[in-house]
Amino acid sequence: MMPGPARRVALINPPWRCEGHYGVRAGSRWPHFEDNGSLYMPFPFYLAYAAALLERAGFEVRIFDGCATRESDNAFQARVQAFRPEVVVQENATASIKVDLDWAQRIKQATGAFLLMTGHHVGHMQDGLDHFPFLDALSGGEWEYTVLEACTRLRDDAGLDGVLGLIHRAADGSTVLEPRRANVADLDALPFPHRDTLDMRLYHDNPGGIPTPCLQLHSSRGCPYQCNFCVWPQVVYRDHKYRTRSAKNVVDELEWAFRIQKRWTFRSYYFDDDTFNIGNERMNALADEIIARGLEYIPWGAMCRADTITQATLANLRRAGLAAVKYGVESGNQEILNQSGKRLDLGVVREMMQFTHQIGIKTHLTFSFGLIGETHETMQQTLDLALELNPDTVQFSICTPFPGTAFYEYAKQRRLLLTDDFSAYDGSSRCVVRTEAVPSEELEAFVKHAQAAWQRHEVTRKGARRRLFDRIRQDPLGSLRLALQNPARAARAMLGLGRDS
Repeated sequence: MMPGPARRVALINPPWRCEGHYGVRAGSRWPHFEDNGSLYMPFPFYLAYAAALLERAGFEVRIFDGCATRESDNAFQARVQAFRPEVVVQENATASIKVDLDWAQRIKQATGAFLLMTGHHVGHMQDGLDHFPFLDALSGGEWEYTVLEACTRLRDDAGLDGVLGLIHRAADGSTVLEPRRANVADLDALPFPHRDTLDMRLYHDNPGGIPTPCLQLHSSRGCPYQCNFCVWPQVVYRDHKYRTRSAKNVVDELEWAFRIQKRWTFRSYYFDDDTFNIGNERMNALADEIIARGLEYIPWGAMCRADTITQATLANLRRAGLAAVKYGVESGNQEILNQSGKRLDLGVVREMMQFTHQIGIKTHLTFSFGLIGETHETMQQTLDLALELNPDTVQFSICTPFPGTAFYEYAKQRRLLLTDDFSAYDGSSRCVVRTEAVPSEELEAFVKHAQAAWQRHEVTRKGARRRLFDRIRQDPLGSLRLALQNPARAARAMLGLGRDS
């Protein structure tokens, strides 16, 4: 039991590391390890929204993000202890669950606080309270309002029975599974996420090299598509409904961050939505609102699909400052994309990539090896497509069947899973699944092959650009004449595409 009324709440994302790598957990749809030399770190959205709700209700809150600070375990624990929390809300993930449980026990022993664990993996540990006595409660799904209600009940000594979305203990010690809480319907009703107790310089997601510091934010939740490997729609939301904030509400947050909270000195922003750019009307309304408020001078990026808006709408977003996009492509084989539920037309991808480059937007593409139906031939098709599309940057990963997804159930039923050790489920270098045609070690080897092929491609592309710039210096008038006569050909030359390079 907790010592007295709950007024101080610590929301924690504990350190997670291995040799030469640091972990990415809270805020990530794909918890994994990054090389120590990397800067990438997502903003812990759920912790931050929950903290904002608690703060609005009169609680004293602080977020401790040990993944972002990369501090030692002892230093992290000392900071949490010094805050003297009465409730600790800890976010977990499948790949880090062993570490997460160790941290929960450690923090419980150090603080004596009521410990409520949340996150991706809660849906896979319905009997967790029976096995881990240091856990006082669990909450999955969209858990911000569950945490708010639980903390309010604890503060008011009102008991936890009836708190939707909560797994807790009854007076006799038995486990109570309350009904699932509905997903947040009105996103505009959420306060802007809490950022005051975080060092905002530590959060980096800068596609296309948009300048830092970069504000990360969400404009929507959910995704209407049904990719069988995607975690959040299946595990967190458990539906495929798409919910959006109004254009006014989104730009209000931008104005608040860039004009009111000047101490943060953000120089760009990034929408890390599940799928940002769904709907021409909504996208045009957002672009118009940004321009109307005079914020179009700020470069920004977004997580997008290549087939959900028109070229005219993308051009309008460009006028509003859009400088970089991430397109999830995943495979170069159309049949695999169809079977996976992604419903992405590769012909449309090619057309939109060409237009995206043409209007000066940088691109980052993501590809995954090991989807259902993967063969040696389809892996090569994926690599060939990545080289053909020639994005500014690319990500190759191993598709991981996370518990709760249709991909996990498929692999489990067909005995394609290689281990139940969730610490191997990071998807960056280790493979925990095989396909009917490709063994796991060959999937791992092909990812390394793809990364090496991309590095060679970049060297060639840089050389082509250097030759182009040399040609411009030697014959500036001729180069200008080429650009005016055939802009598309000149653009392809600048990008290092085709014989014009």
